[in-house]
Amino acid sequence: MTTIAYKSGVLCADSMAVDDSGAVFVRKAAWLPGGDAAGGAGDLNQVTAALAWLAGGGKGDAPDIGNSCILFTDQGQPYMASTGWPGAPIKGYCAIGSGAQGAMVAMKLGLSAHDAIAAVSGIDTNTGGEIDVFEIGKRAKPARKRAAK
Repeated sequence: MTTIAYKSGVLCADSMAVDDSGAVFVRKAAWLPGGDAAGGAGDLNQVTAALAWLAGGGKGDAPDIGNSCILFTDQGQPYMASTGWPGAPIKGYCAIGSGAQGAMVAMKLGLSAHDAIAAVSGIDTNTGGEIDVFEIGKRAKPARKRAAK
């Protein structure tokens, strides 16, 4: 699956996608209008459709996200949509995907969203590759950082 984490105005996503045929590196997060961002864990087609819909301003019918989970911000407030819309508001920090529990522990211990994903990378076999970093409200090309090995 993947690991997406949010803490203190920063949303991060690993870039490894795994299925029965192998592993590839993809973007699983995107900028949204107004400097917000979103990332998704689950079926890559459902995640891609949800990110495109959100990036387009949420116009038209919301896509079916099936069993996928989308973590997104709206005016800086984080939300989580799990298996459907709308998203529930999140208090504090949050992580979704196969490495979520490890990332949550890491953030509870004081690590940033980026460092939490880096810590989980290599332990969770479905989390890895470069980490995309989105500083909410500071829209720019997302920084890509290598996870520590």
